[in-house]
Amino acid sequence: MTYSPVSKQYHSDLIVEEAQNGWRIVRLNRPKSLHALDETIASALLEVFEDFHHDDNVKAIWFDSTTPKAFCAGGDVRKLRQLVINDEVATANKFFEQEYALDLLLHNYAKPVLVWGEGYVMGGGLGLFMAAPFRLVTPYSRLAMPEINIGLYPDVGATRFLADRGAIGLFTGLTGSIMTAAGAYGIGWATHICDMQRDAVLHKMVNVDWEHYPAGDFRAIDDTLNSMHRPVGPGPLQNSLDVIHSVCRGVNFEHDYEAIVGLKDARSDWLRQASENLQKGSPATAALTWLLWQWGKQVHSWNEVFELEIQISDWKIRHPDFVEGVRARLVDKDLSPEWEKGTDLSLKGIFGNNPPVTQIDSWNALLRQYGVIS
Repeated sequence: MTYSPVSKQYHSDLIVEEAQNGWRIVRLNRPKSLHALDETIASALLEVFEDFHHDDNVKAIWFDSTTPKAFCAGGDVRKLRQLVINDEVATANKFFEQEYALDLLLHNYAKPVLVWGEGYVMGGGLGLFMAAPFRLVTPYSRLAMPEINIGLYPDVGATRFLADRGAIGLFTGLTGSIMTAAGAYGIGWATHICDMQRDAVLHKMVNVDWEHYPAGDFRAIDDTLNSMHRPVGPGPLQNSLDVIHSVCRGVNFEHDYEAIVGLKDARSDWLRQASENLQKGSPATAALTWLLWQWGKQVHSWNEVFELEIQISDWKIRHPDFVEGVRARLVDKDLSPEWEKGTDLSLKGIFGNNPPVTQIDSWNALLRQYGVIS
């Protein structure tokens, strides 16, 4: 099927096309970096989705990438790291502002957006994915918030969408565990599993007969996707639910940390990998993730979530673990980061004299509640 490009040029790494029936197609096209986002792409996507929001000719949007290997593997953290090293933190923060504005727009979007989440859907890619009402995965999808490995933290709305999943969300945030289609669907990260080829699914979507659905466009899309949904057998996440609930109590940080690290002798490869990720990951990221999960369990609007994350991101990229974590994993690739060592594994001991204080009262109150600040 051929679709016609829209008249406006948004970005050289974006393909934006018009299809029949009021559909628009938006494609990330940076295959070498697994479609990683930088500030220019985040800004361009924000413009695309704002334009479509106000265009009465647009009924629904299909969002994917040009390669099956990944929808989007996250933000361009190498670029962010270089900005921090060059003392251009303000420019790095602009990326977060644009990215979070895009996520927020999608969470509040009035038109149906479908994301085809094939291959890697991680970090900033998962933030985009989770902001859409229709989230498709395939048997080859792999989803994660792996920030524990690079010394960042699960952002892009994960403060809320991890907390919404209770102990499972806390576990996946602390360990960066990779989820298969079964796991993603099982906890409601994905709305549908499709084993058909992407273009076949897209063909069915753009041919939806809107007139048949007096209940509206969202119902039309949901019914069409339900007809293609193919459940799969349980994955490693479902097989580990009892263990996850026993190690993630969410009452005491040190208890949860030690219980997960203690899974190093578990029978399941997946649980052993989770244990290793946390044990080798940034302690400051683990502590921050645990506290953000606590805050996220209180009821906050998406606006409040991104307002907090903007301030936390500014703090986190200045923390030495971010530059060091990206160096060890993505620049030198020696996988031997020298994390900042606190006095001990308590929240207070990890943060020491550099606590993640913000201008948000409810967050600072939480830091006081857990003894991070007095």
